[in-house]
Amino acid sequence: MQRRHFIQASATAIAAQAVAPFAYAQSPEHGLKPGKPYAGKTVNLLLPPASQFRAQEKRLAEFESLTGIKVVYTYVPYGQLLDKITTEAVAGNGAYDLIAYQDSWLAALAGYLEPIDANVKADKLDLARYPKVFSEAAMFEGRNYGLPVRAHPQLYFYRKDLFAQAGAKVPTTWDEMLTATRAVQDKTGVAGVAMDYVKGSGFQNLWLWFNCLWGHGSDVLDAQGKPIFNNAAGVAATQAYVDVLFKHKVANPGSTQFNEYDMVNSMAQGNSASMMVWWWTYSVLTGDRSKLKADQVGFAPMLSIGEKKTPSVAIVMPFGMSKQSRNKEAAWEFLKWVTNPALEAAIVSDKSDANTADIVATHISTFRNEKVNQANFGLHQAALQSLENARTLPKMTVWPQVATVLETAISDIVSSNKAVKPTLDAAARQVEQITQRAGGRRRG
Repeated sequence: MQRRHFIQASATAIAAQAVAPFAYAQSPEHGLKPGKPYAGKTVNLLLPPASQFRAQEKRLAEFESLTGIKVVYTYVPYGQLLDKITTEAVAGNGAYDLIAYQDSWLAALAGYLEPIDANVKADKLDLARYPKVFSEAAMFEGRNYGLPVRAHPQLYFYRKDLFAQAGAKVPTTWDEMLTATRAVQDKTGVAGVAMDYVKGSGFQNLWLWFNCLWGHGSDVLDAQGKPIFNNAAGVAATQAYVDVLFKHKVANPGSTQFNEYDMVNSMAQGNSASMMVWWWTYSVLTGDRSKLKADQVGFAPMLSIGEKKTPSVAIVMPFGMSKQSRNKEAAWEFLKWVTNPALEAAIVSDKSDANTADIVATHISTFRNEKVNQANFGLHQAALQSLENARTLPKMTVWPQVATVLETAISDIVSSNKAVKPTLDAAARQVEQITQRAGGRRRG
């Protein structure tokens, strides 16, 4: 946002209009230090492109006016972000003071990040303002390595018009989804649900699998670090995941080769009646490139496995402070400002600019905010329900290698119709070799 110049305004008018944009930066729970003690410092931030971050950039002049601190955003494509962070960390030149990272990377990056527990305590930040899954995403081995800024819960998206045409009930569980999508598919001829089973797209075919895995009572590793995803519960979970296609035949046939983008596009182009995916999808389904109109798109909290509420997956992207930063105090001031709940609510309520309009939020107060929900059709209320028992992916230094094995196993079961139990057993042997080679390397 450009600085306002009130050339012909009176001093009183200037003061009245200048205070309003800064109100969210002066919250007493995490206020900025008075007197601009770090004026003249520059804070460099490394992060992936997102309209949420562009919206923050528009307001950076306000932060600079309050603190005298300049902030520079440097964008790197998401697929290159981890490599860039690792390269900078190894180089040790302190080029970036803050970095945006995905929660599952923390085990590998903790050695390069500065714990912020002392800062949080000194400024009395209440981490209970976040859903528990978000605040825990930045924790590793008892230390806090950042504050949540960007996060994605899962939602169930569906065609309201097709469900109404078929007289289908909006599902709350996996089994209800199978029943509803069968009714919709039989009545309308549109594939009941889009899935994404293909490998090679950043482990995307594991997101819904994790819902099944946790919902059936299994996990990737046990407390001793041994693979257990091939136990009876894990086999049942994986079978349920692929049977949407094989047994129930309500999945769009293209799901065998769909990645997340393909899945979303399938629904946006009218070829699938529903899907389970991250909440950011709503803007795609109702955007200019979609064949759907807003009144055709419905959403609901993520489906449970069985009647009891079961865990769903959440992805969290905290802003962490580089251990090599030479501007830690200034970086902390910015971190307080950019994670202010009032700033977040202002951004997600502002639909005036398509380039910076966003729905992403991390604070409970934002999810419950009436103005926010009015501006976003109740999306945040539904998302908060999805987060009740949500979990993030395992924090392991070897997670990329483990995930590669798992995504390949899922893809092989679907594309080659391999039996679930022997395929998971083979994957478990590979994962055990990976974790054994890792030896004492940390996991959380």
